[in-house]
Amino acid sequence: MTTKTAPDARAVVEVLKAYDTFCVSTHISPEGDALGSAVALALGLRAAGKQAEVVIRDRVPPYLDFLPVQGVVAQHPALPRRYDVLAVVDCGDLERTGLFTAAPPPVTLVVNIDHHLTNRGFGGLNWIVPDATASGQMVYELIRAWGVPLSRDIALCLYTTLITETGSFRYSNTTPSTFRMAADLLDCGVDGAKVARALYDRNSTGRLRLLGEVLRGMERHPGGKIAWVTLTQDLFKTTGTSPEDTEDLVNYPRSLNGVEVAVLFRELNPTQYKISLRSQGRVNVAAVAEGFGGGGHRNAAGCAVQGDLSSVRTRVLSAVEAATAREAP
Repeated sequence: MTTKTAPDARAVVEVLKAYDTFCVSTHISPEGDALGSAVALALGLRAAGKQAEVVIRDRVPPYLDFLPVQGVVAQHPALPRRYDVLAVVDCGDLERTGLFTAAPPPVTLVVNIDHHLTNRGFGGLNWIVPDATASGQMVYELIRAWGVPLSRDIALCLYTTLITETGSFRYSNTTPSTFRMAADLLDCGVDGAKVARALYDRNSTGRLRLLGEVLRGMERHPGGKIAWVTLTQDLFKTTGTSPEDTEDLVNYPRSLNGVEVAVLFRELNPTQYKISLRSQGRVNVAAVAEGFGGGGHRNAAGCAVQGDLSSVRTRVLSAVEAATAREAP
């Protein structure tokens, strides 16, 4: 497959203008940046006169049900038909969409729009900006470069990408351009307080009970710079929760004074665990995740590791310890 790299949003727009039908997708278990970017891009393409829809493998998480997904997002195990363009946002690897096996997508062009440092450049057209605050910031620049008006629905999606990706403007990826973009989106009619309430003030009883159990079992490395929590299938059963209720839980051990890296071990089955890694900035957890076949950003990354909990924990924490000793002695 011939691949090209786009230098900026305008170059992407010039390519997209030549096509008519678009499928927008993102990674499995989409969070705020993934889903917000995908829906915003689809709505922007529609505003530009194109046919566009979002196709994802998993359902829309309940905590993101305030986004304008009706008539835009469809849940399918594979692409339901042929499109001119498959635009994949916020996804480091095409397989992470969960929509494809070994067969190539039934499209003319795959466009890869992402801000992950470990993105593999899988598209026919790749626009990858690791320094972007969020994939939503890239979609914002694309829509602005196209000259499409920012509707309130598009602005709502894009504002959600910023809030979720920056931890409500608390993380180091928050820059002056982040605030300028946020101000522009608020000028488009977004109610920032309403978005915050939708994201953070709708906890279920089960989620809070899950949080309590997770924090009860929190552990910390003797050196104090690494902390971790563990989520088992039994915990989900006893609290009546699901993996959708784990969003942001890894940031609780990360918030401990003196911690450089936080780790969440989530049981997928007795011999496989999903690992979420968060850094305060000094330790590159993307490099740690890559060592286990995963990826992400310098400060937020993940992977899946085979083995029982004891062996997985030992291997992952050893890698984290080595990275911490090297980068945050």
